Amino acid sequence: MARATKDDGVATRIALTERGRAFGTRGVEAVRDLAPGETLLRVPWGLVVESASASGDDDDDDDARWSSAMAMTLLEELSEGESNERAAWLTRLPRPAPKTPALDFDDEALREIEDESVVDEALAVRRAHERAREAYGERLAAIGATVEDLKWATAVVHSRVFTRRDGAAERATRLLVPGVDMCNHDAARFNAIVRVVTSPETCQGAAATEEIAEIAPSSTMDKFFELVVDPDGETVEAGEEILISYGSFPNDVWLMYFGFIPRGTNVNDTFVIFENVDELVAHVADEFRRDLDATTRARLRDVFGDDARVKIKVDSVDEKLIEACDDVLGIPWLDVVASRCRALLVGGRFRTKIKDDVAALADPNVSPETALAVEFRLRKKQILIAPLGQTLEKYGFSD
Repeated sequence: MARATKDDGVATRIALTERGRAFGTRGVEAVRDLAPGETLLRVPWGLVVESASASGDDDDDDDARWSSAMAMTLLEELSEGESNERAAWLTRLPRPAPKTPALDFDDEALREIEDESVVDEALAVRRAHERAREAYGERLAAIGATVEDLKWATAVVHSRVFTRRDGAAERATRLLVPGVDMCNHDAARFNAIVRVVTSPETCQGAAATEEIAEIAPSSTMDKFFELVVDPDGETVEAGEEILISYGSFPNDVWLMYFGFIPRGTNVNDTFVIFENVDELVAHVADEFRRDLDATTRARLRDVFGDDARVKIKVDSVDEKLIEACDDVLGIPWLDVVASRCRALLVGGRFRTKIKDDVAALADPNVSPETALAVEFRLRKKQILIAPLGQTLEKYGFSD
């Protein structure tokens, strides 16, 4: 990176470590004490691998267009060897790549997820990958690569890509940023940020939080990705791992594309307790013996609008549900949420109980894929027991 960015000081600030503290895998650490706001790495846009697609097109075909296309680009550049300007980074990409449901789980492991929407998405991504294997057959053969190489590269892309959305143009641009992508994730303890900077000598640029900041395109200004010590944080001491936040995602995204579940309680994880107004009406009838007339149902639909799915988090509830309970139903919202969560836990939404999940994770013979699926469903149950005044510690599970 020092050679590619023409910055000999990179190695005096940061270095790769094979045993990062965040996950016990490779990461980036401080070589010396680093001050808040200090730039650790500035990556020219020319080194970034970029792929654009229509915003919101998250169907099978779109996945085949962007992730498989980027994967094929990585393999072709790898085949160029040292002549490629990204060679040092390409050869350091992780092998094996993180295991994800779409590319690595067998049918049994998929069933252990116990979430139909996640399984359906995994199968859709798998089908897209299978089509890509056929589409890129000749290009793979031309560089001596195999379909297993394509699967590896696709997993690398899924787990390392940044997404920059341009609402005006209705486009989503996926970006692979050499060097920056080596940092591990910690949403709570991150000590560095990633930002896009335009003409850095004259413009501070914009910070990237959940998504890469939108920058107005210009042919006259240079653009860079910067890895910067959190300006609002503290000094990063020598030997300390450099951590960034990949984003504020529910566990569905972490499982599907990153191949891990964030440690501890993910406050951004969600659970859909009602898919639509009809489910809410049926629950009120069953639990509270209230038959709602057509006028009341219409008022409920007005409250929820086009998106009637009701989501909760471990520490919050959809505000629309609170409004519906207070203004339309006249039932305390906590009573509605708690009764629904209890019904979902005991009414067949899951095949397993929390104690079964804890026992499965404690089994030394459980496969990594199954363990990941079990932890995913356990974290979903964590959301459901929170309104009941319970935590996972009651079941012998500690974060």
